[in-house]
Amino acid sequence: MNHTTSTMKGVRMSRWFFALILLIVFQSSVLAEPLTLAAGAGYKRPLADIIQQYEASGGDKINQIYGNMGQVMMQAKGSGTIALIVGESTFLKSSGLQFASFHDLGAGVLVLAFSKETKLQTPEDLLKPEITRVALPDEKYAVYGKAAKAFLRNAKMFEKIEKKLLFLKAVPQVSAYLISGEVEAGFINLTDALYVKDKIGGYLTPDRSMYQPIKIVVGALKGYEEKPETKKFLSFVTTDPRVKEILKKSGL
Repeated sequence: MNHTTSTMKGVRMSRWFFALILLIVFQSSVLAEPLTLAAGAGYKRPLADIIQQYEASGGDKINQIYGNMGQVMMQAKGSGTIALIVGESTFLKSSGLQFASFHDLGAGVLVLAFSKETKLQTPEDLLKPEITRVALPDEKYAVYGKAAKAFLRNAKMFEKIEKKLLFLKAVPQVSAYLISGEVEAGFINLTDALYVKDKIGGYLTPDRSMYQPIKIVVGALKGYEEKPETKKFLSFVTTDPRVKEILKKSGL
C-alpha cells in the first residue's frame, strides 16, 4: 500500500468517525429535548404553578403551550412534538390523537361571572333588559362553551337571551371582557373565576346537573408514555401533595 492510498483511507476513516460522532451528538440532543405539555388557556395558571414546583424539586424542564383547544389539537397533530395534553376527557378521546394513557386531575366547574358594575342574584337575572351582553367560550374551542349552552337550554333561557350572547374563543377572553366591563356577564370555569375574583363583581355556580360532567385529565400521547421524563412527571402530578393543593385552590 503506497503512502497516497493510506492517506486517503485515513481521511475516509476520519470523515466516517466524525460523521458518527455528529450522529451520536444529534441523537443525544433529540433525546434530551424537554417534554412539551399543552393545555387550554383556562388552566395556564395552575399548570404553570405545578410545573414550577416540579422543576424546583429537581424535575426535568417542561415546555408549556397554552391556547384554545382547537389550536392545541392542530399543533399536536401538526408538530408531533407534544407529549402531554391537559383537557376534558371526552374531548381528548374524540380528538383523533393517539393517547397511551389518561390521568385524572379533577372536575371542571362552570360558573356564571359578572362584572363589577353588575350584580346577579340568580342565572335568571340574565333575562333582565339591563343585561345586554353575555359572553361565553365557543363550544368548538372550549368545553365550557358547550356546558354553558347546555345549561342555558336546560334552564329554558337560551332562546330568550340568544341575541345577547357573544361567543369568544377561550375562557380567559371571557374573563378579560368581564374585567374590562365590555360585557355584564359571562360563563367561565371556576379555575379562572378564582384567579380573577378581585377584578370582577362575583360569580354564581349554576346547577351542575344541567350540563355534562367535566372531567379534566392529563393525557400522555403514544410514543412518549415510556420516556423516563414522562413517567417522572406523571408520578409527580398524580401523587405529590403540593399538586393536590394547587388543584384544590384552583377549583378542581
